[in-house]
Formats: sequence, C-alpha cells, structure tokens
Amino acid sequence: MDNVLDNFLITSFEPQDGLWYGWHLNGALAYLKREGEIWQAAYTVLPLKDITDEWYGPKEEIPPEGLLCSMTVGPGTGLTLYPSYISEKPYLVPLPEKVSLVPAAEVRFTALFPPLMSFETEDNQRIAAFTPFTCADAWFGDDTASGFLCLSLRSSCITWDQAALCAAPRSLIRCPLVIRNRSKVPLELDRLAIDTESLSIYEHEGCAWSDTVAMDSLVGGNIEMNVLPETRESYRKIRAAVRNGMSDIFIRQSADFIKNITSL
Repeated sequence: MDNVLDNFLITSFEPQDGLWYGWHLNGALAYLKREGEIWQAAYTVLPLKDITDEWYGPKEEIPPEGLLCSMTVGPGTGLTLYPSYISEKPYLVPLPEKVSLVPAAEVRFTALFPPLMSFETEDNQRIAAFTPFTCADAWFGDDTASGFLCLSLRSSCITWDQAALCAAPRSLIRCPLVIRNRSKVPLELDRLAIDTESLSIYEHEGCAWSDTVAMDSLVGGNIEMNVLPETRESYRKIRAAVRNGMSDIFIRQSADFIKNITSL
C-alpha cells in the first residue's frame, strides 16, 4: 500500500494547499485540508469493538460525504497527529482470566486504551480533535451515591502475551500494569478501574505508551492506584499528564459492584 508511514502519529507532515489528506486509524477515518490559514477536518467514529487492522496515512484522499466536520482558522504549515487521553471517567478493564495472588505476589499486564486524536501545528496549536473509538458506559459501585461511571473496555484490550501486544492496533495507547498483593490475605479479582488523567504519554518504536500503573491491594480489600513514571531513555514524552502526582483513588475490586448503566 502506498504512503504507509509506520510512525505517522508523531511525525510532522506538511500538507499541500487545497488538497484533502486521509488517515486510516484501525477502522476510524480522519481527513484534513489546508487552504491558507483555513483548516478543515472531517472524521468518523466507531465502537471500539469494531476496530480493524487498517492502518496507513497520510494519503491524498477526498473524504466521503456526511462525515462530522470542523473548521479552524490559524497560521501553520506542518502538523502532527497526536494521541492523548481525554476522558474524566476511569476505564473499566476486565482481565483475560480471573487472577488469584497470594500475599507479596505480583502479576504484569498491558492494557490498551482508546485515545483522543489531535491535529496540531508545529507551534502546538490544536487544529482539530476527535475520539475515534467509543466505549459503552458501566457503573462501578453498589449504588449511584457511592459508585462512579466508567468506560467499559473489552477483555481483548488487556494482555500479558508479547506477541499479542505486538499485533495490537497501533492507534491504541499501551499502558503497562503491575498488580501487587501487599495485604496478608489472598487477592482475587477479574477486573480493574483505572484512571488515566494522571498518566503521561510517550512514543516508542512508532507506538504510543503511557506511564506504568501499579495497582496495590491493601488491608481491607481496597486497591490503590499509583503511577510509576516512564524513565527509559528510548521513550519520548509527547503528552504530559492532565493531573500530576499519584492518584488517590481507592477501588474495591469485587465484581459484585460492576453494573451495566442501562440496568440502573
């Protein structure tokens, strides 16, 4: 396929004036055209469950009719397509299998989060932004007063298998997870709720990665989320965390408190 750029998410691109360009983001589509200081953008949105392997761009391509569109006026010649988080809701992540950890044990996974995509000029001015993949809502809590609303991911969005991770869609952000049992009793869980506002985003080998998330089981059955900033020199930071520092969220791990929002 022509014009395939493995690293196009974080590579600067200079569009010719008056031409439409398209990006194929694992099934979602994004289009952009510049005419002087007028930027037009169009895009599609699809459920995360419908994600595909199609991944290429930018390519000269006219968008189909009926897409969501926006227009921005501002100077600039080059632009970059960046991934970042936007949701104030935590992600509800089901584990591939129910996990049982004895005291002092730990296990590692990698979660895959859908991003916000943002077209930005060389001086970091945002031209357009959109969320290519949507997730269903789920409720975490035993009632509407004590719980909170999450975005529900599929079990395929978390893995410990390196081959599966390498084959995962390039548009999703890879988030390393470590689950540690620091209590004195066995820990059993089959899903986690993860806040992403406190995570920075990095580029590594053409993929977007986040900081590592540590989920620590504490006395009383609670789980504390801590952020372990990425320090490897080969990782290039492309987005700072919305909220700095460690999260103070404590999450009960019992699956009994997971309810589909439509059943409330």
